[in-house]
Amino acid sequence: MSIFKLFAAGLVLTFRKRRLVLRLWAANFLFAVLVAAPAAFLLIGHSAHSLSAAAVLKKLDVHWLTDLSARYLDVAPAYAGLLLLAVGFYMLLAVFLNGGIIGCLARPESRPTLADFFHDCGLNFWPFFRLFLISIPVYLLALALFFPLLRVLLEALQRRAATEWSVLIAGNIRIISLVLLLGLVSMFFDYVKIGLATGGRRAVLKESWLTLKFLRRRFFRAWALYLAAGLAFILLTLLYLEVARLLPKDRPLLILVFFVWQQLYILGRQASRVLFFATELEFVREYRGEKD
Repeated sequence: MSIFKLFAAGLVLTFRKRRLVLRLWAANFLFAVLVAAPAAFLLIGHSAHSLSAAAVLKKLDVHWLTDLSARYLDVAPAYAGLLLLAVGFYMLLAVFLNGGIIGCLARPESRPTLADFFHDCGLNFWPFFRLFLISIPVYLLALALFFPLLRVLLEALQRRAATEWSVLIAGNIRIISLVLLLGLVSMFFDYVKIGLATGGRRAVLKESWLTLKFLRRRFFRAWALYLAAGLAFILLTLLYLEVARLLPKDRPLLILVFFVWQQLYILGRQASRVLFFATELEFVREYRGEKD
């Protein structure tokens, strides 16, 4: 099956699992509300007693921000700690939800209930969590080995630059290389997750080795399919940014419209998240049974 057909099959599977996308959006929205509520109450309580905050929605007032930061300077470390804690919990939530995503996608003909979804989340959480712990040093090692070499090459290019265009190109190459490198590592761990969830194995290191063998002969096709799903996400983001730029935000009703547009984008991001796993799962099904 061609890359185009595999991508189309992933799109179809994502559409058929649209309830899964809604569940992911609901989980993210609830988490965001729980994290943002304390800060929102703080801002509302402060603005009720601050004349300089009266027009804060129309124009950000530096004096009001200075007043706010000075009043709550003592609790800033606590809020920073809470923010880091929230980031940690969100990572754990993502690990938890990934198990439900792959579990639901692995049953393409059925309509998993909410109970089935959470069952898959719990069933796959511990192997996925162990994989998450392994992935952290792998990401760091990839960056530590790749970027010094890239920096040397780009510095050599900049030394020979006759115009500022070479410097600009070098900066863009650095950003694109970072995205491609992180995407490559992410793709590998996605396939390990699929193997853990569908292969009946719980040994993370063994599954990682089997995934390396699986991708060794099929790397360029797998990479092309991953880039196709990534391109769909990029197009979605560009559409969101362009519409967000055009939407005025100086009236309460328009702010509500902008908020709805943001939530639609987040819904699209969750659909893109499911699409990545769906296309990779279709790729695994295409080659399942072949000897490596």
